[in-house]
Amino acid sequence: MTSDPTGGLHYSRDDRDPVSAPELTYSNPHRQRVGPRWVRGEVVWAMPLGIVHVEPEQTTWAKEYVVVYSLDGNDGRPERVPDQYGIYDTRPGDEHYSPIWSYHYVLVPRDYEPNALRSEDDVLASGYEVVQADTYTN
Repeated sequence: MTSDPTGGLHYSRDDRDPVSAPELTYSNPHRQRVGPRWVRGEVVWAMPLGIVHVEPEQTTWAKEYVVVYSLDGNDGRPERVPDQYGIYDTRPGDEHYSPIWSYHYVLVPRDYEPNALRSEDDVLASGYEVVQADTYTN
């Protein structure tokens, strides 16, 4: 028997379905994208709105760590680790929170277990290479 690093949290792979989890029940009447993210080892729920174009030097932004196997997948985009939640460094109410996220790719080996990394501290202590992208999202 293997342990479930998400604590039993499972959600629909169609991120426009309703959400029912211990932390959140959301009927999602407008079928917005909703997905779990890690912040300091706790699950938060986010509605990603897509890429935004900002002047990074003039915009307050926070970090989203995106765990990937490689930066050059078959489609030319980073090859994300399936079932791994994104990792935010802050959440609403935190001193340096921003709704604008700068992608920081975390390059992990193929034997990495999804959701073993659950916080910025985990990422920084892991020794994995982190690459800041020029991609910003809201």
